[in-house]
Amino acid sequence: MAESQQYKFGRIGGALCLDFTNTASWHASRQTTEHLNDFCDLLRWSNEFGIINQQEESVLSEDAERNPAEALAILTGARKLREVLYRIFVAVRQKESPGRSDMQWLNKTLDQVPLRLEVQHEETGFCCKRKGGGSEFATVLGPVAWSAAELLASENLDRIKRCAADTCGWLFLDNTKNRSRRWCDMGDCGSRAKAKRYYHRKTKK
Repeated sequence: MAESQQYKFGRIGGALCLDFTNTASWHASRQTTEHLNDFCDLLRWSNEFGIINQQEESVLSEDAERNPAEALAILTGARKLREVLYRIFVAVRQKESPGRSDMQWLNKTLDQVPLRLEVQHEETGFCCKRKGGGSEFATVLGPVAWSAAELLASENLDRIKRCAADTCGWLFLDNTKNRSRRWCDMGDCGSRAKAKRYYHRKTKK
């Protein structure tokens, strides 16, 4: 696929795990659009969101060509994790208890992605970075699972919102002072809602 034709992943969630849930569009409708169509899409998303670098993406892509069954298993696990996280955060948003099986799946995933710390020396000094260890699954999806665990245990749960558009469903953290954000993007769903209200006002005249 040419670069110009590649889907551009949204960066509106405010947390890595929420941006991951948004790798499918129109979650609130019956016709969800998948954007993780193959393992390369998952690697590209991981690269764009700083989980892996270009070199790691190339190595993982070559590994996938040699072992397509394993790559498919990781992709399938990624999609499963995304849907589990989506249901958990929607339940949180609606002041409901997440499903027991979903919480079990998240914790099972956390068991598969042990946290590894790596100390690096940079121009400004030393820094400690978190790395997924143990498997390609952990490398790509570890940071997503850690992000979800941290968000669920944080004080930001009441900031989680779902786009007010009827069919969108994208999730984000509302970091506005008065908690007034309604749309995933004012230039997208917000504009459509504004145009819809304008149309209804005109037709009523």
